[in-house]
Amino acid sequence: MILDPRENAGRPGGSAMVCGIIGQPVGHSLSPWMHRLFAEESGLDFLYAPFPVPENRLEEALCGLQALGIRGINVTVPYKEAVLPFLADCSPTATAIGAVNTLIFSETGIFGDNTDATGFFRAINRHAGTGWHGQPALVIGAGGASRAIVHALASGNAAPIYLANRSAERATILARDFPHLPIRPIPLTTRDLTPVLRQTVLVVNASSRGLKGEGHPELDLGLLSESGIVCDIVYRPLETPLLAAARANGRIAVDGLGMLVEQGAESFRLWTGVSPDTALVEDRLRLWLSTQKTTL
Repeated sequence: MILDPRENAGRPGGSAMVCGIIGQPVGHSLSPWMHRLFAEESGLDFLYAPFPVPENRLEEALCGLQALGIRGINVTVPYKEAVLPFLADCSPTATAIGAVNTLIFSETGIFGDNTDATGFFRAINRHAGTGWHGQPALVIGAGGASRAIVHALASGNAAPIYLANRSAERATILARDFPHLPIRPIPLTTRDLTPVLRQTVLVVNASSRGLKGEGHPELDLGLLSESGIVCDIVYRPLETPLLAAARANGRIAVDGLGMLVEQGAESFRLWTGVSPDTALVEDRLRLWLSTQKTTL
């Protein structure tokens, strides 16, 4: 029998550490189930809940959460940048990326961090190895997720980092925000991507394309080296057209569930001091997701 991870994992008592996630919308998030699995696996008295926050009440919500003694929260769209003015301090990683996804409340204020880059770095290394380190990489998209991916790729000394986006202006702006990194914005066209793919070892889709079954017709993945890696940060569905094309061409395919779990585990560690078994939790979530016929 496949257990639904949404069912209570652990049953915290009145002394439980309370954390959660804010966003709009937030009801579809896997994070509450994932963190309950972390707590169950770690044996901690811990509760994690979703908090939908209207856009005009963000400051009020943050003050209320802090006043209630909430230990910390994850931040998802559309607030990863909007929360910055309300922070007492943030980590160097969050500062470099320009967004936060994890908040820690204390008597001295709110501290912000970003675990997306760490999550991607750990997930890609765990699922595909480190052969991409020091090699050219291609990132599709120039939004908030791309900023974290670029930061992670820099940790692996990927160079150059090609950045392809439908809006060339957005790609150029992102590159300017990371002047110390070897980022090369390019148009998202077959003509421009073809020579890049011939030398690239790692391709990462950091855009939302794939969530509704969209493909990437501009990419001929057969041009990648035989040891090439294709990663899609989308995890619903687990098998996107991009990943299906990668497997059809005999390339390593990595979905976005590992990144989700690894970034969540790092947030969990920041709040609790405990590093959970990410492989175990990912396996349980993957098993459940594989039984779902619909996507969100």
